[in-house]
Amino acid sequence: MEKLDLLLTNGKIVNTEEVYEGVIGIKDGKIALIAKDGSSISAEETIDLSGRYILPGVIDPHVHFQDPGFTEREDFEHGTMAAAAGGVTTVLSHPLDFPSTTTFEALKVKEDSYDGKAYVDYGIHIGATSDNIELLPDLWLRTGATAVKMFMCFSVAEFPFVEDDVLYKALEEIARIHAIAIIHAESDGMLKAMEEKVKKTGRRDGVAYNMTHPAEAEIEAIRRAVYYLEITGAEGVILHVSTAEGLKIIHEARERGVKVWAESAPHLFCFTVDDMVEKGPYLKFSPVMHDKKNQKEMWELIGKGYVDYIGSDHSPYTLEEKKRGEEDIWQAPNGIPGIETSLAVFLNGVNEGKLTLPQLVKMTSYNTARIYGLAPEKGTMAVGTDADFTIVDMNLQKAITAGELKSKCKWSPYFGVSLKGWPVMTIVRGSVIYKDGEIVGEKGYGNYLKRAKEDGVV
Repeated sequence: MEKLDLLLTNGKIVNTEEVYEGVIGIKDGKIALIAKDGSSISAEETIDLSGRYILPGVIDPHVHFQDPGFTEREDFEHGTMAAAAGGVTTVLSHPLDFPSTTTFEALKVKEDSYDGKAYVDYGIHIGATSDNIELLPDLWLRTGATAVKMFMCFSVAEFPFVEDDVLYKALEEIARIHAIAIIHAESDGMLKAMEEKVKKTGRRDGVAYNMTHPAEAEIEAIRRAVYYLEITGAEGVILHVSTAEGLKIIHEARERGVKVWAESAPHLFCFTVDDMVEKGPYLKFSPVMHDKKNQKEMWELIGKGYVDYIGSDHSPYTLEEKKRGEEDIWQAPNGIPGIETSLAVFLNGVNEGKLTLPQLVKMTSYNTARIYGLAPEKGTMAVGTDADFTIVDMNLQKAITAGELKSKCKWSPYFGVSLKGWPVMTIVRGSVIYKDGEIVGEKGYGNYLKRAKEDGVV
């Protein structure tokens, strides 16, 4: 065999079915071999992994890098550094920057803003609002967009949510052009009614905010979104599902043939509403965490395969912006950082026996790559695929500190939360980008991934 560029030895290889000891050889950024023994294999560089686990590179399809438009909170350079530190080899950026990614012009602004800055590979989601439904077919078919984002409730003024008529029209178009919808499902009417009710009491604490996002608001919206997906024939993902009931609705729909998948998020499995008492604005996001009973059932359902993939929903704000909510929760913006800790939450879950490493691989790479059109190059360890790997130490136990964070955002709701199992090395297309706490890769190395469309365009 031709001399390899890199050989990973003494590792435990994890795929969707099993864990086994072996070696992986890399040539020209691709996997060249997977074998039990590497003693006779020659390579320019050999890395002894000392029994650590080799996972397919983690894909995070739900990140808000705030770039362009809000780079005081985060930017693409630091965001992709944070991704690498979290074991993430590919990120997909959501359209809530400024300008929102709902036109060709806005997409070009984002592409230019990202060009030459990425440490890991990346793709870009576009958005659907009442103003761009007629543009959607071209915006999907003539670009490399990876999905179409919609809100069923108010989020930010710059990205209007869709009423039922627009949701239905958008899904009709999405079905026709073979796109995929990604939907934030909460009932706007119910949220408004609850916020008015809670604010009338004069409460300004963190728990009060969570009361304005009851489980029922998500459950109702999921039922409605699933029904619209069913009658239009569109394909879609319900984002960051926070309720066990929501996961059940999606699972039952898929069982009867609806093309719908469930995303969930790490903070929903690590925190509950009780944590709002202490952390308040630093855990303010939506949909919110609920009680311990719901979380326990969520863990049970994740073990049964009801969660198709994990998205961090990394959405940083400055410490100054969040501090405004310490005395008045309504003054804090809505979003938290999380890309550097997302995988660790679930590795900790593996250590606690709540799921297995093969199950985790399905949710962090295999399913994600297939849903977003990145397979077979991403999401699978096989000869010929991209040499993307996340190396994890299942015995490493720690709580992340501000000094470790690679994000521009130097605070985290995970401060003080001890987790067992962390990524210690991130390899993108055969190049080591992150190793033992340090970014060692090059800015600009990350490739822009453009989803191929059925008519052959892009």
